[in-house]
Amino acid sequence: MPDAERSFVPPVVGDATPRPPSIWRALLDEPVLAGGAVPWLAPAALDHLGDPDGERVDLLVGRPVVVPRLARGHVRVRGADRVDFLHGQLSQDVRGLADHTAASALMLDHKGRAQAGLTVHRRPDDLYLAIDDGHGPATFAGLAAHVVFDQVELDDVAESAVGERGLVAFTFVARDLAVVVRELGRAFPALSADAVEVAVEEGRTVTVPTADGGASVLLRFGTLGPLATVDVALLARDVREPWHALIEGGVRPVGERALTAARVAHGVATVRAEGAHGLPQETGLADRVHPRKGCYLGQEIMARVEARGRLRRGLYGLVLDGPLPALGLAAAWRVEDADGAAVGAVCSAAPAPDGEGWWALAVVRHAAAEAAADAPGFPWRVRCDGDVPPLGPDAVGAALRQL
Repeated sequence: MPDAERSFVPPVVGDATPRPPSIWRALLDEPVLAGGAVPWLAPAALDHLGDPDGERVDLLVGRPVVVPRLARGHVRVRGADRVDFLHGQLSQDVRGLADHTAASALMLDHKGRAQAGLTVHRRPDDLYLAIDDGHGPATFAGLAAHVVFDQVELDDVAESAVGERGLVAFTFVARDLAVVVRELGRAFPALSADAVEVAVEEGRTVTVPTADGGASVLLRFGTLGPLATVDVALLARDVREPWHALIEGGVRPVGERALTAARVAHGVATVRAEGAHGLPQETGLADRVHPRKGCYLGQEIMARVEARGRLRRGLYGLVLDGPLPALGLAAAWRVEDADGAAVGAVCSAAPAPDGEGWWALAVVRHAAAEAAADAPGFPWRVRCDGDVPPLGPDAVGAALRQL
C-alpha cells in the first residue's frame, strides 16, 4: 500500500503532527487523528474520539452519529466553460447532471487508475466538488493544470484555505430516514420532511438556510448498506450552532474508524484504500464511472475494459480469525495462498460486528479466489511486510465473498 499522502491541513509550525481545521479544534474534545498511521485514512482524518469500539458499535447498529470529515476538500468551479471543462476531466457525465443534483466521480490517470474520488454537485451558477480522502490539494492542482484557454475559475473554498469563510463537512448516519429528518431538523429548522422525501426520490440535493437565516447549507442524502446518511457542507463560521444542537439532542460524534467498519461490513470501497490496487472495475469503484461517456483522461482504458468484459481482479470481503493487527501499518498486507504466493492485498480492515475476529476488504485475483473456494480448509493467510509477523495459518476463515 502506498505511503500515506500529506494532509491538506498544514501542520503547526515546528510540529509534524497534522492538526484539524481550527473550527474542529474548538468543537472536538481530544480528537485522535490518523496521522498517517492508518493506511486507509488520510493523515488528518479524525480516527476516533477516545472510544473506538463504542463509536463503531453505535454506528453499526444505527444509533444517530455524526462524523466530522476533516480531510474532505472543497473546490468551487465557475465560468462559462465550467460544465464542459469538468466533463472532460471526470469519469461521470457532468453535462447530464441537472441543477441541484450530484454524482460520485473519479479523476483517473492515463492508465485508468483512480487518483481521487469526489462528489460533483451541479448548481445554477457553479459546480461544487467535495473531495474525499485528503486528495483536495492534489485534485485542485490537477484540474488547474488542465485549464488552458477555458473560461474556468477554480477556487479552493476549504476552511484550511480561506478560514471561517471556507467550507467544512460532516456526515450524519442513522438507521433510517425518519431519524435523519428528526435529528437534522433540530440543527436546521428550515429542513422539512417533504423536501427530504422529494430529494431522496428524485436524487436531488437540498439547500437550507442556517437557523439564523444566514448562508445556505448543502445536504446530500445517501445510504451505507441499510443505514441512511447525509453529507453536510456549510461555512465554518456557521457550524457551531447546528453542531451543538445535534450533540445536545443526543447525537454522538464518532471518528472515521467507525465509518470504516461500516464500509467494510457493507463492501463499500474508497479510492485511498481499495482504488490503489487496480482499475475502478476491479476495486469496487465501477459505479463512479459512466459507461458511455468519452473524451476524458483514462477513458480509453475504461472503454477497453467495457469492451472486453474480463477482469483479472475483484473486490472481496474476507472474514478472518485472530486478533486485529496493529493499525499502525504503513506496508501492504498481502493475501497469500497455501504456497506462499501473493494473490491479492487487504485494503481496509475492522473488527467484526460481533467482536469475534475481523472483516476486511481485499482486492484478489479471481482465479485464485475460485481455486481457494474449491480447496479444503481455505488455505489462505495474510502476511504483513517488514517486521510485523504474519497472522497464523488460520488467519483467514472460511468466508470469502465477491462484492
